Amino acid sequence: METKVKQTRRSYCATEKTALLEAYKTSGLSSKQWCKENGIGLSTLQRWVQKEWNLENAPPLQTWVSVNTIAETKSDRLQVQIGPFTVAVASNTNLKLFASVLKVMKELC
Repeated sequence: METKVKQTRRSYCATEKTALLEAYKTSGLSSKQWCKENGIGLSTLQRWVQKEWNLENAPPLQTWVSVNTIAETKSDRLQVQIGPFTVAVASNTNLKLFASVLKVMKELC
């Protein structure tokens, strides 16, 4: 009767993973062949590659914009200032257009 030896899992630190991923990418081997030659499970390599891809292609984080209030004046307009730009917004302003203007202003600052 054959007895199977259970393999123990090996942990890799971030620098080891980075070095191994780079070695895989530059090897020119298929993932299956590279894993066989380097003693790493195929699913482990696939998980590392997927995580790296997710990190590289993650959407940018959203950030909050600081808002400074100014003294109240009697006007039907709202003034919005982002960096050196100030826009006066009337109560009947197209909100979609205004959102687009704010997006451009933010990118310019």
